[in-house]
Amino acid sequence: MNYRYAKAALTLWKGYIMAKNTLNIAKGVGAGLVAGVMFGFVSSVMMKDSRKNKRKAAKAISTVEGILDGMQEIFK
Repeated sequence: MNYRYAKAALTLWKGYIMAKNTLNIAKGVGAGLVAGVMFGFVSSVMMKDSRKNKRKAAKAISTVEGILDGMQEIFK
């Protein structure tokens, strides 16, 4: 009988560890996404120094931030 409780506790612990690892993976993917978007828009703005591109870059950055905030809320 005691083995059943120990097995259940280990299963719960494994689930907790997997959830933490998934959150770390999601954070890494999000950071890579933000870095790529930032690099793309900064290089685009440098090539064409116009107000329209700067506004688009600002909108894209805020959108990516919103996506990352949503991902953090999902994994909490």
